[in-house]
Amino acid sequence: MSAPVLFVVPAFNRAADLPRTLGAIAAQDWPAGAASILLVDNGSTDGTRDAVASLAARLPLRIAYRRKAPEGPAAARNLGLAAAPTDGFVAFVDSDVELDRGWTRATVAAMQADPLLAMVGGRVLFAHRPDVLNAYGGAISRLGLAWDLEEGAPVATAEAPRDVAWANASALLCRPWPLVEAGGFDADFFYAYEEPDLALRLALAGHRCRVVPDATAFHHVGAAVGPSHPDIVFHAVKNRLRMGLKAFGARRLAWWVPAAILHALADASLHAPRGARWRGLAWNLRHLPKTLDARRKAQALRRLPDEEAFRHVAPGWFPPTRLAGLRRRPVEGLARGAAADDRAA
Repeated sequence: MSAPVLFVVPAFNRAADLPRTLGAIAAQDWPAGAASILLVDNGSTDGTRDAVASLAARLPLRIAYRRKAPEGPAAARNLGLAAAPTDGFVAFVDSDVELDRGWTRATVAAMQADPLLAMVGGRVLFAHRPDVLNAYGGAISRLGLAWDLEEGAPVATAEAPRDVAWANASALLCRPWPLVEAGGFDADFFYAYEEPDLALRLALAGHRCRVVPDATAFHHVGAAVGPSHPDIVFHAVKNRLRMGLKAFGARRLAWWVPAAILHALADASLHAPRGARWRGLAWNLRHLPKTLDARRKAQALRRLPDEEAFRHVAPGWFPPTRLAGLRRRPVEGLARGAAADDRAA
């Protein structure tokens, strides 16, 4: 008997994309009676509700709709996590992602074969260049900087399963109970670092994250890469610092805190948008008591020392390719341009 899977799709003004995203979920090589969709609408103004109603009337699986305030994908995914089947799995799928027909079968098979896995992802390809990887797992540096692994590499690079520090929630299957035990995604993370933050907390409890090559998803992004919106830069700075403060053990914090603060100060002094970077630092100072409370909860999950829990943290301090102020690292098939960053909406 196939395990039930709830597909959680956060969306904001993506009515035009939903037939493709939800249609691909409905076309999965998985029994329709064991699959359902929860569309979490982050306050759309483009007719998303009507688009979902139309799709629910003609697709062969159950589709539920929830509307909420525009608080970002982390809070939206938590709504889905709360509704996940206790005897099955929850899959997070972004509204601009199209799953390959075999994605569910591949991720569920990997999850069922290893009870220590809490998250399973796969190959995320650029839809307009399906021979190029957008991501095959994620990395975290010693400094706490996170990036998509294999971004821009040929698809053949993703040829074997492997454990990773984290995987992108644009297409990610999860075992619900470890995420619930860990407190789910941090709802204070409007955007950026919500996946590595959760993965580090899960790693403290001994859970693992894996990517498998048979699970393929296509990311429908524009071919032009513009600069990151200042609001996204703000969230990236604040979330990166909060992530480390919550997850890292006392010995690691002794060197990580001064290193991370020095990096953040230098970054805010040297790189635009400077105001957004300073605001990220200031946010952490103002919310330090709340972060320390979140740290106590995260550390209460600990079953492994840092050396074991974070064995997939990269040995270097920085990503091999810097973002240089752009929304996404330019790779083959993507050009620098003036494309707007829609993540801040």
